[in-house]
Amino acid sequence: MRSLKNRLTTNILIVSVLFYLFIIGLNVYFFNSFGSEFVRTRLEHDTNTLLKALSVETATGLYTVQTNEIDPVFLQNHSGHYYEITIHDQTIRSKSMGDFDIEVLPVSDGEITLSLVDGPAGQSLLLLNGRYEFDEETLQIAVSEDYSPIFENLKWLGLLISLLSVAAIILLSLMQRFAVAHGLSPLTKTKDDLAKLNKGDLQLMAEDVPVEIMPLVTEINQLLKLADNRILRSSNAIGNLAHSLKTPLSLLEHVLTSGALDIEEEKKKEMRDAIAAIQYQVESQLRKARIIGPLTRGQKVNIAKTLTPLIEMLRKVYARRDLVFTLEMDEGAEFSGDSHDMVELMGNLLDNACKWAKAEVAIIVGLSGDGTVIEVHDDGPGANPQVFSSMERRGARLDESADGHGIGLSIVKEITTLYNASVAFTKSERLGGLQVTITLPQS
Repeated sequence: MRSLKNRLTTNILIVSVLFYLFIIGLNVYFFNSFGSEFVRTRLEHDTNTLLKALSVETATGLYTVQTNEIDPVFLQNHSGHYYEITIHDQTIRSKSMGDFDIEVLPVSDGEITLSLVDGPAGQSLLLLNGRYEFDEETLQIAVSEDYSPIFENLKWLGLLISLLSVAAIILLSLMQRFAVAHGLSPLTKTKDDLAKLNKGDLQLMAEDVPVEIMPLVTEINQLLKLADNRILRSSNAIGNLAHSLKTPLSLLEHVLTSGALDIEEEKKKEMRDAIAAIQYQVESQLRKARIIGPLTRGQKVNIAKTLTPLIEMLRKVYARRDLVFTLEMDEGAEFSGDSHDMVELMGNLLDNACKWAKAEVAIIVGLSGDGTVIEVHDDGPGANPQVFSSMERRGARLDESADGHGIGLSIVKEITTLYNASVAFTKSERLGGLQVTITLPQS
């Protein structure tokens, strides 16, 4: 993400560049207009001179130009000043044209045009072309002048203006960047406070900030206080609930082991298994209530150390089914977040897999470019693709007849959402049942 300082500087720079480009374009336009109008005035003067120097020979009836009455430059070869007069079928060209023919287009009566045409010796000519009345006759006079020197001077002038504008833009950009940096300097303390909050070195952000960001800082502090209060209330409620449930469960277990009940040993074992299952579900619900999410940054959870005790506990819970657990994982696989959330996530995944599995559950943990990928496979009946989406509903299970009181896979969705992770339900190619794939993003 681009910094605010860079964005402000870039925006100001863009506006400055556009402004200077407009000024440069305006200057070029006016300079060109001034140059062309200056040459046009001279061409109009030359046209008037030619009209005065034009005469008709009585004997032949042909028109001639009295060279002693015109500028001598029209007599010098390729001098940069040329004329061409057309009257009826007669065309009079200046000696300066030599054997070069300038492209002169016909014009209508009263029409006068100004255009750039190619001239001899690579010259660029500004041509004034029009029809005029002379001695009760209509004739066409085209007068041209080499525009290259003026154009070259205008080009260098435009280049000089452009260089000065670039220098001004650079200087202005540096000044603006300094001004923006100075104006945003109060945000540095806010940024440092956020870093300290992230590390846990600060409880609340300092509120001696500019008024523009005061509402943001105030809201952050209020959210932090609210989060602390909710976590505190949740912790107290969880502790009270755990204490109230452990006592009756311990009493039931004591009654079974004391022999006070005259029931068969097999029934006692079933009751003990049921109590163990209840205790596990209570712990699962308590862990669910303790889901914190990625509030504590920088905390790393070793996934292997989390999975090993979970697998051992599930072996005991589902001991009668003699399930086979397979664990494959890459070294260094870690979870960036709260350890209780990781236990809750994997506990629900493995618990659901055990309920549906016939004989085997496989856990694969790998590292990829997207982060840590966790796959949980089972060899149960699986599900049709149409029902995969229903697995995310709170309390939904693949097999409602399975033993135990499953929490469902919705808790998995809740945790993955908190950590911006993804969850996918597909058919397991390895075991043939359900495959749940969790992709945890890199920290």
